[in-house]
Amino acid sequence: MAPWTDEELRAKIGQLFIVGFQGHVPNDDIKALITTHKVGAIILFQWNIESASQLLELTTSLQEIARSAGHQQDLFIAIDQENGLVTRIKPPIAAQLPGPMALVATVDASNAFEIASATAEVLRGFGINMNYAPVADINSEPKNPVIGVRSPSDDPETVGRFVSAQIRGLREGGIVPCVKHFPGHGDTAVDSHYGLPVISKSRAMLDTCELVPFRRAAVEGVEAVMTAHISMPGIGDQGLSDDHPSKTLPASLNPAAIKILRDEMKYEGLIISDCLEMDGVRATYGTEKGAVLALKAGTDCVMVCHTMSAQVGAIEQVVQAVKSGEISQDAIQTSVSRVEELKRKYLSSLRNSTTKPALLDMEATNKRHSALASKMYSKSTTVVRSVPGCIPISKGLESKILCLLPGKTPVGSGAVGSGEEKTREPYLKKSITELLEARHPGMHVKQYYGPEAPDPDAREILMQADIVLLCTRNASLNQYQKDFGLAIGKILGKRLIVVATCDPYDFLDDVEIIKNYITTYEPTLEAFSSALNVIFGTSPAIGSLPIGLQSVTHEIRTLDSSSEHDVTHIWNLWQEIFPTWSIERKRLELILTRGNSTHLIHEKGFCLAYFNQNDTGSHGIVSVIGVLEAYRGRGIGTALINKVHEALKARTDSGKLTSFSIKSSFPRFWPGVPINLPSKDRDFFLHRGFRKAKGPTSRDLYKSIVTEIAPAGVLERVANLPLTFSPWSPELYEECMTKQRANFHYNAPWIEAYERLAKANQHQEVLVAFDESGAQIGWTLMCQPNTVVGEDFAFLPLLPSKDKTGLIACVGVDTSARKKGVGLALLVKAMEYMKARGLEGVLIDWVVIRGFYETLGFEPFWEYEGYEW
Repeated sequence: MAPWTDEELRAKIGQLFIVGFQGHVPNDDIKALITTHKVGAIILFQWNIESASQLLELTTSLQEIARSAGHQQDLFIAIDQENGLVTRIKPPIAAQLPGPMALVATVDASNAFEIASATAEVLRGFGINMNYAPVADINSEPKNPVIGVRSPSDDPETVGRFVSAQIRGLREGGIVPCVKHFPGHGDTAVDSHYGLPVISKSRAMLDTCELVPFRRAAVEGVEAVMTAHISMPGIGDQGLSDDHPSKTLPASLNPAAIKILRDEMKYEGLIISDCLEMDGVRATYGTEKGAVLALKAGTDCVMVCHTMSAQVGAIEQVVQAVKSGEISQDAIQTSVSRVEELKRKYLSSLRNSTTKPALLDMEATNKRHSALASKMYSKSTTVVRSVPGCIPISKGLESKILCLLPGKTPVGSGAVGSGEEKTREPYLKKSITELLEARHPGMHVKQYYGPEAPDPDAREILMQADIVLLCTRNASLNQYQKDFGLAIGKILGKRLIVVATCDPYDFLDDVEIIKNYITTYEPTLEAFSSALNVIFGTSPAIGSLPIGLQSVTHEIRTLDSSSEHDVTHIWNLWQEIFPTWSIERKRLELILTRGNSTHLIHEKGFCLAYFNQNDTGSHGIVSVIGVLEAYRGRGIGTALINKVHEALKARTDSGKLTSFSIKSSFPRFWPGVPINLPSKDRDFFLHRGFRKAKGPTSRDLYKSIVTEIAPAGVLERVANLPLTFSPWSPELYEECMTKQRANFHYNAPWIEAYERLAKANQHQEVLVAFDESGAQIGWTLMCQPNTVVGEDFAFLPLLPSKDKTGLIACVGVDTSARKKGVGLALLVKAMEYMKARGLEGVLIDWVVIRGFYETLGFEPFWEYEGYEW
């Protein structure tokens, strides 16, 4: 690549920066960043938003500035519209929509899709084309100060499901989704806005928790991933010292973290850093140096949200890093190409537009979205526990209710306050008070409790009320709220109803003291209104708690194939789980003892897996995984996958598998996942980070040989080849195996099949082709069902001729004789031999090519998709 001019270099680097600014109109700083520094993406905050017309005018102006400055493509204009706790475009400009954890409380992931679609409609109408959402963090640490209810759940599978639905909703609505915060910010006790969190988990632990939703998002081709400023020593090379840079760097600056995305997850989309002005980077590395380190690590775009001097300084340091060779032109061009491709996909319809986007009919749209949100909030509000008869409140008690609101702004995430108007009233106290008093004029509402001592008459006021409604926000992180709630809980007993307006952890474990406990998952007026509907009996509580799901453990152990009890257990499970794929018990018993296996069993399920080491690396193969239908959705299948993955990795020298796939070789069940399985069963693998293998599906082909072997033209062609054929024999063993190992050294099970036949003295189950000199140049198995190899094929008895169907497999031709018709001749001659032995049908398994076998009359019998991690 020829060196770029200074102008070309700056134009390209500008496309890799995401910047913010303050104000309701473009100020001089943002104009300079777009025109002089060619910045290609803008992030908006709440402080940029005053009204609907102003917001649309702002985005339109920004695009016009870019076009006038000669940008070849429109700007990415992005925002953090996560909904719920982090909502930048708020009422009355747009309807308040429920956030991630509230959506999971509805149980149905289609609700997340609907809300994401509504979000996309709003953003698109205001000229915003990218959303830094959904959040894919797993809130496995209840005291997490930065994520909390911004995370869907503490269960990796659940997070993955709901994140996937939100990605689809945004994408189909024309908005670029960006999942965050890779590799997972949920298990931290430090807010990366104010410091550098450290997650001291092993890579194995990360694989089974934090990385699960990101792996699924990568498999499904999410357009962008945002990295987090968190240190994860476990993601680097385990042979490095604890103080090595790749162990201590934030993931956003760490090549080891980016390598997981690019090399392991095969992610090809855009990688974006979180804001480099957060103290997780700025305090240790500096924003400007952080930009260089992030791009060197493999990040595509870096974000600097607030300060003009830092924004320009970071751009200049990256320019110098490229000029000095610290960052290569190729790396910059690769990232620029990703940006350009994504802009082509999402912004092409806006390019060269001479008219402003039309404002949505906001009144009608907001009314429609408010109705949708109300329905979702109603589905999400959760009565965690209650004393019978206390919720809803009995008629006649409404006027004797005391409602207490917390009086001090609680500990919260820097993300929530970032870009917010500082005059905004915390807790929506005024709005909540008005809502309560309007609904029940006689209700006594008091901003009552805080870290200071309560009023002297507090106990008397409490005792006079029939019901005390105590609202908390993150009481588990605010000791004064916790202490106050427990104190009055001891006094009031069942007369106290606690509403946790944000994190559901506030009094989750205080079962004996807090007897009536409701959670809404976000401190919005709309969520609180739904809670009141439940409390006063307007609507039922149907939400389900989205946390505490990880606490379920599953007892899984290694199968003892010599144990009659274990084999019987597998056999019984098989009959119920796979009724349409019946297998003879004797055949199953033989298979369970075969191969380099790692088999696991659970009371309600099992997993059969194999390990294969060859020239291409270490390969883990899951051949069968099944869970009783009544116990699906409880994490058993995931636990089996996770445990077998770890067990197979432990068998390698490096602790890493070259591949991890859903298929089977020898012994053979299915070459992949049968395509006729219900989509929900096939999607199980996608949900756990497997991706569909590229290329065509594989097929098992079947042909009856009762009548003709092959068309006359094929028979004539084979007869004219200068070849001879005979069954294998001990005398032919050495030459055969020498050539097998030379030609197929990469396929150990293939070679093993020949060796096993020889060891069992079943040489006649192989057909050999010879050239004119008598040298062996081709081989194929032509096994009867009861041979040592035929018994490895679980489902041969399911074919039409049952006990009279043989197997053609491992059709191999020496490199010196390929493309000369040897393979075709082997097939024809093998079928002739098999027919002469009394067989009536032939199976050829795991066929990917199309058309070749069909010329002989073979037809697809079963078809499979491959899945790879």
